[in-house]
Amino acid sequence: MANMNIRTPRFYTDQISYLLSRGVAQDGNFDVTATHAGNTFMGTFTTGSEPELFDMRPLNKCTFDTSADTDGHVLITIDTQSATSKKSYIAFLNHNLVSSVGKIRIFAGDAADDVTAIDGANADTADITWADDTLTEVVNGDTTTAASNDKSVVIEPATDGSTIVRFAEQTNRYWGIQFEGNTTNTGVATNGTWGTTDFFVGCIMIGEYYEMPHAPDLQVTRMISYNRLNDLQESYGGQRFSNLKSYGRTASSTSKSPFTTGSNGYDSYGGRLIYDMNFSFIDSTDMMPDEYDVPLATDDNFVEDVWNKTNGNHIPFIFSIDKGSEGDNAESEHIFGRFANNSLDMQQVAPDIFNVSLTVEEEF
Repeated sequence: MANMNIRTPRFYTDQISYLLSRGVAQDGNFDVTATHAGNTFMGTFTTGSEPELFDMRPLNKCTFDTSADTDGHVLITIDTQSATSKKSYIAFLNHNLVSSVGKIRIFAGDAADDVTAIDGANADTADITWADDTLTEVVNGDTTTAASNDKSVVIEPATDGSTIVRFAEQTNRYWGIQFEGNTTNTGVATNGTWGTTDFFVGCIMIGEYYEMPHAPDLQVTRMISYNRLNDLQESYGGQRFSNLKSYGRTASSTSKSPFTTGSNGYDSYGGRLIYDMNFSFIDSTDMMPDEYDVPLATDDNFVEDVWNKTNGNHIPFIFSIDKGSEGDNAESEHIFGRFANNSLDMQQVAPDIFNVSLTVEEEF
């Protein structure tokens, strides 16, 4: 959407961060497969660590020595703890898959062993057949190719930066994400080799996205704020001077804030994007679950799919100002943000009809 005009928003919440916040251990549930000479896995970090892959701080890079092991594979296994929780997207923030000459392979299953082998070889097409469950590029997932055995699907980003792909809702409990080389194998779902630049990624997210039932009211406030980024002071003589603590998003040839495509600081827009929105006349079924005693995967509503998954303003998420903005140049309609609200105020304006206000602030 030109000029970042706001239409019907979409929220991408992270299942991993939600589970970690509710007491699920990272180790044993969200793991990088250990180095093993017999299977060419690379499980050793040159910078970063396992927890930092899931800490929602995408500028903290996790780097692997792919230049020294060009045939190696980085395999991340994810246990979402439930065979009923819904997954409909995967995102990778601050990666250098183009510079490192790599690509992404995804597979899933209903048993832990389904996601432990290279290329998803143990996956069962009875659980998911990737030839039938086509990925949709949301941001920078330009080429997607299902493996010939339909057990996995490969994603090739067009640029370094951030990538989001979505798919039909799945309830498989176990997921495998494999990073592999791409030299000589562009456009096909077979392994290649890595380049001479080591691969890194800042953050991995998986979960369900939620679309608001309609667009916000016309009186949306969009702000670009330098509040708390600038320290403006005034001397006794009335002269002003400022200390710029941060200009907001960062970009370089080796690291990028989410949804930034520039390669240096002056190629990035500064400030913090803030969206202040009011949604009128929302049906209670779109806001609240049928019952409030235990979350039900069958429910599709804002509290279940968004507010509960972020613990209010505790966990960041990906926010799209227009659910229809997908594909080339869609970065502008997405931010990595969190709620400014710490309470969800729903005002009833008619029987079972509510108004709600939300403020989303960009994170760096």
